Amino acid sequence: MSQHQQSPQYQPGLPPQPVKKRHALRNTLIVLSVGLIVFAGGCVAGLANGVNEATKDSTAAKADAPAASSPATQPSQTSEPPASAEPTATPTDEDHVAKVGATQWFEYSDGMKVQVTNLKRFRISQYAVGGKPGDVGVIVTVTLQNMSSNTFDTSLVDVKLASGPNGDQAESVFDSDQNLGGGFEGSILPGKKKTARYGFAIPRTHVSSLLQLEVAPGWDYEGSHFEGKLSN
Repeated sequence: MSQHQQSPQYQPGLPPQPVKKRHALRNTLIVLSVGLIVFAGGCVAGLANGVNEATKDSTAAKADAPAASSPATQPSQTSEPPASAEPTATPTDEDHVAKVGATQWFEYSDGMKVQVTNLKRFRISQYAVGGKPGDVGVIVTVTLQNMSSNTFDTSLVDVKLASGPNGDQAESVFDSDQNLGGGFEGSILPGKKKTARYGFAIPRTHVSSLLQLEVAPGWDYEGSHFEGKLSN
């Protein structure tokens, strides 16, 4: 061996790696991570179950609760009664029906008074409008008295007649030979009266029956009811 040849120098190797410790630490971290995941999953599941139970309880409570009813409408304390109140003077205590004639009136709370003074039979002319061949004509005489403090408009007065056991509605008749037109016209001053005639047609078989009449002074008045028989 040459003197100049150098013997290999000792090179210390790397220190031994703590393989076992590193693996142990990794395994420990894995176990802790899995445990945390399982714990978090359990918390979420428990929270979800709690929400579901609360929802079921709320739904059941709503189903068992009684339905809320709408409040009844209360009349206004400041509103005034309309002028179309029911008649204050009832001709009869039992059926609230007045007899045809010149003795009984219906009086409304605003002072208007209604009376059917007469029912008269007539022969419908060939030029009349309304009715059928063979029908009998009926003239209804109505009187209004205005006891209010205001002038009363008669343009909305409504008169109806029914006859027979079933109360068949009579047809209106307009006959110039009997001077039967549209009934009331114009107005009535306070304290004054006005009378008008209305024509109707009824079957001949109803001539002897009790006739029913209804008179309303206007669209916002309740009708007043009368009964009577035909006079020749």
